[in-house]
Amino acid sequence: HQVTLLGFNDAIFALTRRTTDPNERVRAVDRLQPWGATALYDVLLRGTDMLGRQIGRKAVVVFTDGEDQGSHVALNDVERRLQTSDVTLYMIGQGRGVSQEYLRKVMMQLTSPTGGRSFFTESIDELQNAFDELLDELSNQYLVGYQPSNTKRDDKWREIKVVVDGYTNVRARQGYRVLPTR
Repeated sequence: HQVTLLGFNDAIFALTRRTTDPNERVRAVDRLQPWGATALYDVLLRGTDMLGRQIGRKAVVVFTDGEDQGSHVALNDVERRLQTSDVTLYMIGQGRGVSQEYLRKVMMQLTSPTGGRSFFTESIDELQNAFDELLDELSNQYLVGYQPSNTKRDDKWREIKVVVDGYTNVRARQGYRVLPTR
């Protein structure tokens, strides 16, 4: 699978671009050092925009404490962009993202509508378990598409419900938004 790694603080920078080499990804992560503020919403918007041009299943996985500092966009801007994309968002919350309920809520508010979810980890063992679960989930997904009967480009939220016979716990995108033509 092709993976692009982005690092972020108050700026966003590419660590790798569409690499399939796991060693290159490990080296890139090993070079990271914490500094600066956290432009979380900016990186979510940029990551979604980067994937928007690609065909096939698209997922964004973000490791964060869930707190945004210094973004140029607001939470509702990110929500709207996710609603108009077919990106699935996963967030792995750490630090304050585990202990602060409002940060947990923001992460779930962003991930759930996309068909993704949030994980919260306090230790390395929990992080490994969350990552294993996430990789298993990403390896066992289906891409389903359809042609909507409503062709209006009215910027309204359209709910989707996916039902699979014999399964009670199907997680899927909750809906989508169609932007008006400009």
